[in-house]
Amino acid sequence: MDPDSRPPRKSDEPVEMFPGPLAGSMLALTGLFLSSLIASIMAGSGIAGSSPLMVSMGIGYAVGLGGIATLAARAVPPPHEVRLGLQNFDPNLIPALLALLPSVFLISEFNLYLEWVLPPSPEFTELREEMDALLKAESTFAALETVVVAAGIIPIVEGFFFFGVLQQGIVAKMGRIRGMLLITVLYSVVHFPASGAPGDSVVPLPTWLIVGALLCLIRLASGSILPVILVSSAFSIIHLAATEEDPIFSVPAFNEPGTGIPALVFWPSLIAVVWGISTLWKQAQKRPIEIPIAPPEP
Repeated sequence: MDPDSRPPRKSDEPVEMFPGPLAGSMLALTGLFLSSLIASIMAGSGIAGSSPLMVSMGIGYAVGLGGIATLAARAVPPPHEVRLGLQNFDPNLIPALLALLPSVFLISEFNLYLEWVLPPSPEFTELREEMDALLKAESTFAALETVVVAAGIIPIVEGFFFFGVLQQGIVAKMGRIRGMLLITVLYSVVHFPASGAPGDSVVPLPTWLIVGALLCLIRLASGSILPVILVSSAFSIIHLAATEEDPIFSVPAFNEPGTGIPALVFWPSLIAVVWGISTLWKQAQKRPIEIPIAPPEP
């Protein structure tokens, strides 16, 4: 049933924002379970193409997480386009959005220090190397599949699910700060890596916490999931370009051996990211956390 075809509500009928914190958490966990299950089935079936793990992940996301997002969106009250972020955004935000891209270097530097404090176990290091080998593209077609999934399918599905469907309801109920925290945690949980010991996942987790917080902020500031999808896709493209056998660019401690990111990269990156976050946060405070619902037609 099309949401727009529902009978008009009565003027005295209360409107419940959806989803709330509990419902949003359950939706995220259900989406994680379904996408993982479907990806596992596809990977074991042998029909996922020349890059089975990446293609299986893409199909799992599209069917599992995307299916849950589509069903949940039907319960979101109108106006649906505005509430779900299916609209354009102010182009004046583009410089601030671009200023967030160097955060990939800062996250890498932070993870480097964190690994010194909490080194992963040899078992987890081996698991991570095996995952990298499975995700490595062995042909041009496999590389194209990887780009389509990592920079296309996953950012679109995650953008609609987390920062479209979940964020509008949770932020309306909890406020900006607490809502952002919960969305960031849920986003991180879906990306939480498999681990053989409790401390092994501590190092990768901050990456998804930071990325999730940045994407939340973009959605709050722009009112649209389009820049969320574009920035998420850009993060993936930068990662793919830096981790190929012949990387497009090389930065010490990021994608080549080094004791730390060079100062000429670190400080401009830090200044740009701080400015971008500050600009977006000021814009986010000007936007309502709850979209008004138009009164019913007489």
